Amino acid sequence: MKTLPILISINSSAHRDDDKDEAIALLTSGLMTINDDSYLIAYEETLDESMPPQQVEITVTKNSVSMIRGGAYETSMVFTKGQRFEGQYRTPFGDMELAVYCTRLKNELTAEGGDLMFSYQLDLNGYFAAMHEMELKITLQNEHSA
Repeated sequence: MKTLPILISINSSAHRDDDKDEAIALLTSGLMTINDDSYLIAYEETLDESMPPQQVEITVTKNSVSMIRGGAYETSMVFTKGQRFEGQYRTPFGDMELAVYCTRLKNELTAEGGDLMFSYQLDLNGYFAAMHEMELKITLQNEHSA
């Protein structure tokens, strides 16, 4: 097991039925722990400037991605292509049932960094919410130092 400092570029988009698209771009630092058969990516993100940052942990294996978000908007999701995952989305305004169905998963991560891309349908309380696409680019922080 080895833990390395990384830079994470996240581009995410959501497409709803009303043709309104939401895009989010985030550049942050974090840590990548390399295990025998998986990578653990940990970072903090801020959804709202009035709230403290939330810890996010993403575990990547050859065929699946799991994401755990702590804090005020707590959730856990598992993405495996062609499979549905059901869980809870906890917010300060109440809890919701959530379900994700992963339609695409492309894992190009190595111990030197790389890309992770996945697409999924998100349902909240049994109703379609949006189609999501997420791309993470991982770069070792010391990659360009000499």
